[in-house]
Amino acid sequence: MASFKKTLTRAYQKSSTKATPDIAYWKKLEFPVTVKEFTAIDYVDVSPVDPYYIAVTSGPKIDIYHRQATQVWRTITRFQRLAYGGKFKQDGQLLLAGSEDGQVKLFNYKQKQLLRLFKGHEGPTHRVDFIPNLPQIVTFSDDKTAIVWDMSDESRICTLSGHTDFIRAGMASPASENILLSGSYDHTVKLWDTRTASSVLTVDHGAPVESLVCFPSGGVFVSAGGCEVKVWDAIAGRLLSQLSQHHKTVTCLSFASDKKRLMSGSLDRHVKIYDVETYSLVHTIDYPAPVLCMAVAPGDSTLVVGMISSGSGLMSFQHRRNPDTTTDSLSSKEKAANIRSTLSEDLRIMPEDHVVQYAANDKLAKYDIMLRKFKFSTALDAAMKKFICNKTPNVSVAVFQALIRCGGIKTAVAGRNVKSLTPLLTFLKKYIRHPAYKLVLIDVANIVIDVYSDTLDETPALVLPFTQLKDEIEAEVRLSREHISLMGAIEMFFTASNQERPQATTSIEQLTATSAVCNSDVLQALEGGSRARSAEAVLVEVS
Repeated sequence: MASFKKTLTRAYQKSSTKATPDIAYWKKLEFPVTVKEFTAIDYVDVSPVDPYYIAVTSGPKIDIYHRQATQVWRTITRFQRLAYGGKFKQDGQLLLAGSEDGQVKLFNYKQKQLLRLFKGHEGPTHRVDFIPNLPQIVTFSDDKTAIVWDMSDESRICTLSGHTDFIRAGMASPASENILLSGSYDHTVKLWDTRTASSVLTVDHGAPVESLVCFPSGGVFVSAGGCEVKVWDAIAGRLLSQLSQHHKTVTCLSFASDKKRLMSGSLDRHVKIYDVETYSLVHTIDYPAPVLCMAVAPGDSTLVVGMISSGSGLMSFQHRRNPDTTTDSLSSKEKAANIRSTLSEDLRIMPEDHVVQYAANDKLAKYDIMLRKFKFSTALDAAMKKFICNKTPNVSVAVFQALIRCGGIKTAVAGRNVKSLTPLLTFLKKYIRHPAYKLVLIDVANIVIDVYSDTLDETPALVLPFTQLKDEIEAEVRLSREHISLMGAIEMFFTASNQERPQATTSIEQLTATSAVCNSDVLQALEGGSRARSAEAVLVEVS
């Protein structure tokens, strides 16, 4: 006996972004592990050496997370007030942090030991950094200055003054131990030479600067502030590129994929990823709260994002799936599910053996079962269930098509009371203007009109649903007329611009007159009457 062919419930195509290698790459991040903090997350940093500890600065403490376990490994609480900008040294041995009282503290975080205390700033120190290849650090403060310190004796080497507002972004150049960058709320980014303690370059970002990053060569740096990210030439001081992908303040910047990708986080709850060769947007990651800071572990193994939610902090840790581990786990599950492995590992199939394949019976949906039994009315009831109509309307439309194809649509629609007919009219009213469904639903609407147009006087409860369906069709008719008028205007412009273009065989006036006749027939059928037009005639004219 031949098996019953299931109803084809294909999903109609939706507009979607083009699949790219970057999208596939960043989709491999696992589901985020979230940790709630009592205060907003100020800064996150990842140690550049294995095991890649993660420093999370929030409130009067710095939590050191173990990357793989995603658990707090050490907590540094040697702060009387808020801590800011916890930063790892390039060799991963030391941790530097600023504070609200202006003091800067150097820690051996593994033993939670305070090594140095730098005093000199008159305002909160929000950003700090280690100068590469030298036993020196640089600190950036709200007192509008940046100070270079000697780590060995806590002495001040030089003070950099020139900004006219708070300095909330700064770093040491990765290419030279004598070059520093600072970004201020006075909308400027300054390039400093510590040998002369003076500014050698100043660029105007156009908004308060929130974050800075510099390419390894030192010739290009990136500033973030306002709703824009700008790329600058550090030698000529000219603007190379301007990225305007966010609609709220950009708060943080970071590199990924071995400096081949640039990431920006914003208060609009998005993290944007750009290709550094073309500065085009390649991927977007959504988050449940405004993004304040972020960091990426080497090899893109972990993406750490700090957010603010209802006045408290929220940490997100996303680890990259290991394809080797996934393959091994799947193979072990397949082995466990294979009955031959439970019998004997030495079992071999001989040439004379006959292998019986297991044929699984496909489970049919209720509407398919009713269609197989030719119970058309019950099949329509199954397709009109709320969870099907609301979540998968394409399934209901597919059942309509199956009923039309087998000639059972009129049988399924007829003989219904107000309670069973109302869901069908509601569905028609909701989706008859949908471009993918309207051709099928016009057929169904015509059948419903033919069957129930003569009984509206006896069932006043159906007058309102039919009136609402009529209003939907009138709105579609008005929209069609506007489209036809717009097509005529466009055709006129094309004809005027191209004299050799052949004229249309059908005039706009003819199209408008034809549409008016067709639409008036549909509306007349909806108004009811004993002589309602047939479904086939109405369908041909509407199409």
